Amino acid sequence: MTGRRRFLLLAAAILVVSIVGGWLLSRAGDDSSSNEGVVVLSPGSTSQDPTIGTNALKTGKAFPVVQVESLDGEPVTLGEPTGEPFLVNFWYSTCEPCKREMPALVAAQDKYGINIVGVNPRDTTQLARDFAEDYGITYSLLRDPNGASLVALGVGTFPMTYLVSGDGTILEQHAGEITATQLDRMLAPIAGQQ
Repeated sequence: MTGRRRFLLLAAAILVVSIVGGWLLSRAGDDSSSNEGVVVLSPGSTSQDPTIGTNALKTGKAFPVVQVESLDGEPVTLGEPTGEPFLVNFWYSTCEPCKREMPALVAAQDKYGINIVGVNPRDTTQLARDFAEDYGITYSLLRDPNGASLVALGVGTFPMTYLVSGDGTILEQHAGEITATQLDRMLAPIAGQQ
């Protein structure tokens, strides 16, 4: 027998054993009286992990009240209704869209006088301070080192901006870099400058 014939016979034998073995294994799974080792996936039984940010739409819902901290490390409660609208912007120093939107946020603070709060979940206190100085940030900056606000809001991407009414209702949210034009559209009605 030549080498080529031996190879073809061996390949045919392997093919037959594979087909018969696969058939036998599939038949073993047909025993409906035993579900041992069988995994059943049910789409109705899945649930969202609340720690994974999704940028889910929150407009019309209450802004969550969470504990964060000042750049001095002091505890701060974020989200308590004060009767005055406010804007919350989630950012961090190496986020390029965050850097690009900072001048528009500073200008909006000056133009409309609305309380703007920047929340940073990633940077150290010193890095956040240095960034604020470099970009001329005049509004409040807070840190969220344990991510409580991110989880409560489902923030998945940065930057993320929320406009919140005086009673704590989220009026608008914006995922990604926000422009001066978008801020004008959001804030002018609140400031009475329509």
